[in-house]
Order: sequence, then C-alpha cells, then structure tokens
Amino acid sequence: MPAPRILILGSTGGLGRALHRHFAARFETLSLGRAELNFERPDTITAALASQKFDVLLNAAGMTSPDVCEGEPERAFLANAVAPQILAECCELRGARMIHFSTDYVFSGKERDLWFEADETVPANIYGRTKLAGEQAVLKASPGALVARVSWLFGPHKPSHPDSIIQRALQTDDLSAVADKISVPTSNADICGWIEQLIVRHPTTSGVLHLCNSGVASWHSWAEAALTIAARLEVPVKTTIVKPIELASLTQLKAPRPLMTVMSNAKLQSLQGGEIRNWFDALEEYLVQKYQPQ
Repeated sequence: MPAPRILILGSTGGLGRALHRHFAARFETLSLGRAELNFERPDTITAALASQKFDVLLNAAGMTSPDVCEGEPERAFLANAVAPQILAECCELRGARMIHFSTDYVFSGKERDLWFEADETVPANIYGRTKLAGEQAVLKASPGALVARVSWLFGPHKPSHPDSIIQRALQTDDLSAVADKISVPTSNADICGWIEQLIVRHPTTSGVLHLCNSGVASWHSWAEAALTIAARLEVPVKTTIVKPIELASLTQLKAPRPLMTVMSNAKLQSLQGGEIRNWFDALEEYLVQKYQPQ
C-alpha cells in the first residue's frame, strides 16, 4: 500500500505545528492555514478542499480559548462545529479518513475520578459545547472518522503553562497556580507518535479516542514539576515553590472551567500495545530538549 497523503489543518497552533513537523519528515504532507481555509466562512470550505489531494485529514484547527468562545458563541459554533461537519462531509465523499481533535472540556468536571470515552458529556462552557457539537457532527457525517480528545497540551511550538511558569520564575519568586483543577498534561510529541500509529497500524479505528499521557496533575503540581526540572537543568529560576490557589479566585476568567477532567487512556494503551508514559517523563524530555539541546 502506498503511504497515505496527509493534510493538516490548524498548522499555526502548537499541535498543528508539531503534527506538520512530524509528518512532513515521513509522509507526503500538506498544511492549510486560515488564509487558505477560513473556518468562519464555512461556505468556502468545500471549494478550498476540492483541489487538495489527501488520504487523511488531521483537523487541529478551531477556536480554542474558552473565554473568547464564551464572548463570541456564534463564531465559536462556526469554527468548532459547522466547519468540522463540512470537513467530514468532504472526507466522506472522497473516501478520505478524518481525524478530528477535540477536548477534555466536553466533560462536566464534576463527581468523577476518571472519564472514559463513552461517559456522559455535559460541557460547562460554550467552548466545550461547541467542541461536543463538532464531535457529534463529524461522526454523523463520516462514521469512519476518529475524534481524538486531548488535554493540557505542551511542546516546543507554542508556549504553554510550564513555559509560562518558568518565564515568570526567572523574574520573581512570588508565583501562584490553581490547585483544584485536575487533568492530564499531554505532550504534543507523543500525540504525533500516537496519530502516526493510528494511521499506519489502525486505519479503521473510528469513534472517540482519548489521547493523553498517564498520570494526574493540577495547574499547581504541573507548575512545580516544571520548575523542579528547570532548576535541575540549571535554569536560573528564583524558586521551585508555587502558592496553591482556587480556580474560583480567578475572577477575570469569563468562561467557567470544569474542575476534574482526567481522561482514561486505557483504550489508547490497548491500541498501542504498551504503557503510555507519564506526563512528568514527557515534560522532562521536552524541557531537556529546550534548555539543554544536543
């Protein structure tokens, strides 16, 4: 079988950039940005895709800021639900596989130790509702599609929580982070490897799949882990201690956030045929590569 041709959408974001860098080295790969394919103009999507040659479409595009989505729900619905549906319809018509990225924010975040793919989805904000609507629309339009839910992404192509906390710690020892919001930090690099395996070894896997590292963290424990690793790498941070605060104290946030969205990766582990590494190990690898490049 010839190697599949990959089309990546959302290549200006952290995950999209990571996907492009990973797949461009291995497959015939094309990326389209907002200039070529504007999700807020869904009427233009079909024509934009018509001239592209691809076998697998990776959709990492969308509106991802919960606060922006909360203030502009119509735009969020276009980007996160309407556009993905049209993409899925196009993929179905041409016999291409769609892998659509979604989020742990589809869950309520209440009274649960671990969320599985089949669990009830009750989003707490507009972002989560529009992403859930996108999931449902994609799978209805293209039953062979794969919806990949991810959480708390980090990696070299876009600053994330650990990068920000390290930058702040270079300037001050007065740091704080939310301790009552719990999920799973996940490496963009690991996601790229999982997606490659899903394309090559599991071409018929469809439905919903959680793509996340193992383990559990809060924004607070994630921050202290990043600072501990940075200090060991001799990054001149002023502290490795972060003050724990409650999410409710962040009154500047417009959108409510779910408190507990730790997703099970048991299904992914079964498909991969081995253990999924802990987020701490993935974070350590990322920071070593950043601060002590070979």
